[in-house]
Amino acid sequence: MKKAVHFGAGNIGRGLIGDLLHQSGYEITFVDVREDLISSINDTNSYDLYLIDHNYEKRVIDHVSAISSIKNAEEVIQAIVEADIITTAVGANNLSKVAPILCKGLKERLAVGKEKVNVLACENAMFATDILKEAMKNCGVEITSKELETIAAFPNTAVDRIVLGFEKDGNLGVNIADYFELAIEEPKLCNPKQKPIQGARYTDNVQKYIERKLYVINGGHAYAGYLGYIHGYDSVRDVFINEEFVKQIRCVMMESAKLISKKYDFSEEEMNEYVEFGIRRYQAEGVDYSVSMVTRSPIRKLGANDRLVGPCVQCEQRNLKNECLLKGIALVFLFDSSEDTEAVELQRCIKEKGIAYAIQHFTGIKEGSRMHSLILRHYYEQKAIRDTLRH
Repeated sequence: MKKAVHFGAGNIGRGLIGDLLHQSGYEITFVDVREDLISSINDTNSYDLYLIDHNYEKRVIDHVSAISSIKNAEEVIQAIVEADIITTAVGANNLSKVAPILCKGLKERLAVGKEKVNVLACENAMFATDILKEAMKNCGVEITSKELETIAAFPNTAVDRIVLGFEKDGNLGVNIADYFELAIEEPKLCNPKQKPIQGARYTDNVQKYIERKLYVINGGHAYAGYLGYIHGYDSVRDVFINEEFVKQIRCVMMESAKLISKKYDFSEEEMNEYVEFGIRRYQAEGVDYSVSMVTRSPIRKLGANDRLVGPCVQCEQRNLKNECLLKGIALVFLFDSSEDTEAVELQRCIKEKGIAYAIQHFTGIKEGSRMHSLILRHYYEQKAIRDTLRH
């Protein structure tokens, strides 16, 4: 069998990338840090997926094993040497953590004369493989840019699937929806004529798929999470079945959808359908995310190219409506959790330097601009609602 090395045995790792690699005929070696996940996979050299859209029918993914990147680094390096494809789903913030061992593996692969290999970061972020490649150049492992180009290709990807992890009878499983998308930057593959993963979409413009998913689906989901937080909800699905909240969520998704339609070759009709699909997917029975999960890492979600600020600024530049996106940005600044390091940093900045400074600092939206003024107004309005509900 062909061999795949995949960093990150979490829900996306097993529920999307592992599923597609398995269907493409690979034997998969997962690399992770969680001992419970590693043991669960190695106990049977398999794991279970449950199909949400088919009454939770079980799909067994076999021919898999798992290695600890902490305890068994040499085994990870050897697996990289022997791999026919290398993928990640570790979270964009963690790509720098896998860069050193990946560099060591590729350097060893180069030393023994192995062929060039595709490295794909399958993360919920803009151009994640580029982020990984840059992290590898700056991780302290001695490997030159020329050596990296010689031994590996780095196509960017766009990923999408509902994946929900759970524990059943001591086993770690994942519930998955039928719909998925894995778009791969075809021109950057080792050999663009060879398609390494079955079921993926190969494109010369991966950005339009990244932005469509990130701005419309993730933007709406994030808005729902922060709105739910303000109103004291624990379940994001409960937010999506509140008709008044859904009007707001649809508004934020439609603002981003109109932007995507203007920028790329998606028709308005296609984007309208995509928005309605995006709402239905989170209303479905059995599909639920905790508000705490959806709201985590607020600073990253306030990034200039991320799910709310990115489309909001681009709408402003094109004279498109962005009122709901502006409110969404304001909601993020109200997220306060002592268990989230980014939330702690965000609230410390607001307390020490004021909300006006924090808006400009974290979003890049200049104080005194129309957008800044409206975010500020929404912030105080939503803060008043939150404070009223909590007293």
